Amino acid sequence: MFDQSRGFPFTLRPLAASLMIVSATMLAACGGSSSDDPHEHTDIETAGRLALFDTDASQLRILDLDSSEILASMAVDGEAPRLYASPGNRYAVAIQRGDDLVSFVDGGLYTEDHGDHMHDYAETPSMLSLTLNDHKPTHYSSGEAEGVVFFDGGEAASSKVTVFSDTTLGSGSTLASLQLDNNMHGAAKMINGHLFVTYRDSSITDTTLPAAVERYHLDGSSFEFEERYSQACPRLHGAAANAHSLGFGCSDGVLAIDLHEAGYPATKLENPEGLAEGSRIGTLVANHDVEELVGVAGDRLFAIHPESPTEVYHELELGDGVGPLAQGFTTHGEVFYVLGDDGGLRLFNPAHDWELITTAELMDAPGDEDILSVTVSAAQERLFVLHNQSVIEVDATDGDIVRTIDLGFSASAIAWLGLADEGHDHDHEEEHSH
Repeated sequence: MFDQSRGFPFTLRPLAASLMIVSATMLAACGGSSSDDPHEHTDIETAGRLALFDTDASQLRILDLDSSEILASMAVDGEAPRLYASPGNRYAVAIQRGDDLVSFVDGGLYTEDHGDHMHDYAETPSMLSLTLNDHKPTHYSSGEAEGVVFFDGGEAASSKVTVFSDTTLGSGSTLASLQLDNNMHGAAKMINGHLFVTYRDSSITDTTLPAAVERYHLDGSSFEFEERYSQACPRLHGAAANAHSLGFGCSDGVLAIDLHEAGYPATKLENPEGLAEGSRIGTLVANHDVEELVGVAGDRLFAIHPESPTEVYHELELGDGVGPLAQGFTTHGEVFYVLGDDGGLRLFNPAHDWELITTAELMDAPGDEDILSVTVSAAQERLFVLHNQSVIEVDATDGDIVRTIDLGFSASAIAWLGLADEGHDHDHEEEHSH
């Protein structure tokens, strides 16, 4: 079953050579003209594209949502990848943990600044020659402008963090990297030119989970150390940030870092009352436009308000016996969705005290062999729920099913790519695999 906190896998060595174009080359916006005539139409109206991994054929496929046609297919060696979107939604980030590989696919939809106007393009998807080849890429985080991959490392390799942007990917490069002292199952967030990254002292030998957080700042193409937070975060797992706070999940609570105060001070929040013994918040989700973070502790979800003087934790009710399979925010944070293991998609309104808007019954309760994953459109209020050989498009405002796309193949991963509407802020959520 799909586990949102579980991430990737992927291998792309000869992939560029194995790209098979299924459709004819798509024309760029404005009829393919390169002219900057101010009278030219330079906006493209499109629902975007989906990156999907075909498990039967071991191919990464790009599907056009306007026509429901496959635009391109790319052979993929090695284990099945996890797929994510780059910060600007142009590129698919394909991660194969077991193959020590991160690869990138240009979805073909992007915008260029032509001075007096913005110019949209729709081109044929293609594989980039750039790959990242460090040990055990496990966590991926997408922020306002940068994407961050955390490599866990192993017995023979220490952890590493690599940061990129859509701009650097377009030039076949990354922004910066940071080699850490030892290996760990860690995480990193890039915020306002600062890198917040986990730290594991070498004296910790009973687990590879870190127990502290460090802060660096980006200086050109390298990172300069600033501080290691004194507040402990034992068995750290899970991280997310909004405009105000950055949270890390700890075995004994949540480490909350204030992103508005000078020096980025940290406070420790105790675990919610009533958690079962051994339970803890191990997944965090956030959106730039939503004040609260969301923490997942087993089958329980909590809206977390780090600065609240009265109620730090507000539990979201899913119903008796219902556990979450996937959760996240829509484009601007108007809706928080939870796909339950009963097949229902629950939509909550963060702005109205997290009230339940509706529950969309998408399917019967999925079985252990079912593949489920959710991706969010940055162009409109749409969710795309992958369920084995189909994609269910849902209107996130009311839960109505817009359509069901029959893929004709079994897919194990999905990511939305395309042109974001103005003012889009990314879901600051960490995603990973073990």
